[in-house]
Amino acid sequence: MSGWDEGPVYYSDQAAVLGDGGGDNTNSAAATASRDSVRSLFKEFIRGFKPNNVFRYRESLLQNPRSLQIDMEDLDGFNSDLTAFIRSSPADYLPLFESAAEEVLVSLRSKVPGETGEMEEPDVLPVQILLTSKEDHVSMRYLGAQYISKLVKISGITISASRIKAKSIRLKLVCKNCKNVKEVPCRPGLGGAIIPRSCDHVPQPGEEPCPLDPWIVIPDESKYVDLQTLKLQENPEDVPTGELPRNILLSVDRSLVQSIVPGTRLTVMGIYSTFQPSTSQRGAVAIRQSYIRVVGIEETNEASSRGAGSFTSEEQAETHIKRRMGIGNHISERKLIDELTRRGMNESIVRRALIIMHQRDEIEYKREGRTIFRKA
Repeated sequence: MSGWDEGPVYYSDQAAVLGDGGGDNTNSAAATASRDSVRSLFKEFIRGFKPNNVFRYRESLLQNPRSLQIDMEDLDGFNSDLTAFIRSSPADYLPLFESAAEEVLVSLRSKVPGETGEMEEPDVLPVQILLTSKEDHVSMRYLGAQYISKLVKISGITISASRIKAKSIRLKLVCKNCKNVKEVPCRPGLGGAIIPRSCDHVPQPGEEPCPLDPWIVIPDESKYVDLQTLKLQENPEDVPTGELPRNILLSVDRSLVQSIVPGTRLTVMGIYSTFQPSTSQRGAVAIRQSYIRVVGIEETNEASSRGAGSFTSEEQAETHIKRRMGIGNHISERKLIDELTRRGMNESIVRRALIIMHQRDEIEYKREGRTIFRKA
């Protein structure tokens, strides 16, 4: 019994717990893993994953620093615990994934000279993580309370798209009494911000205390992102006989905005969430409307869903160009190419499709070739 009073300190290496890749201890690992260890594993995956001796995600991040598309099968092969974390709590771990991608991007870029002549770290915009998977999709009819806050995959046809809105991600507040400034984060998707009812300023002797609800929003100093809502309807082949097709609301933001037009068949990965509609009845505070906060979109080719198709890449690009541009409309060539590349198309294929359409006299270049006008 000697040495019982030595007071040893026991610890566990969280990275080692997560690094074994075993799926049996997912619950225990999720309970003990720290945010820093999970972020370091995400950084290791982005920086070091190289199938066929190619750094797939590192090169993709350098080519497109605005978004990074992650294959869930690749992440599962690297570490199954990370995949389990994202599937069970995507709202908690996707921000860690995005912050890890930003840190990797900063480390990959070289320093630039600053205003004083010294070398400084380059400014990096936030990186959006987009998820894709080969798993089977879930029917809209089976989405229930058990899927709330979980990662789901559904498919359907887009029937409507809203205008772009400015969604605040951080609100800057000022107290109208003591002029105290405070920043409040907003919930992603269609969620709002929880504004405190009282000011945290401690009044001095003889000073008037701040009243209830003293905060005023400063719109010009708050931070925003682009937001758009879509409505997704069941595929006709998925609707049971005698039933009406169901639909669900989708929320897309940042790089996914204006990437989908109505009538497009989609396969969507997102977080099944709820929000309080503004037109809710009085007293129905416990009733919330469900929607999906999209974290990944794949456009389904109609030819592949109905049979073998023989369309070339240029013909598919022409179809997207004609959907984007109506007859008699004009658009900047750079803007059109950027929108189509955000949908996953190759820029060289889009340019070849524009050349073919120009040779057929379907489009015309104006303003020194910087603007495209569709003639037919």
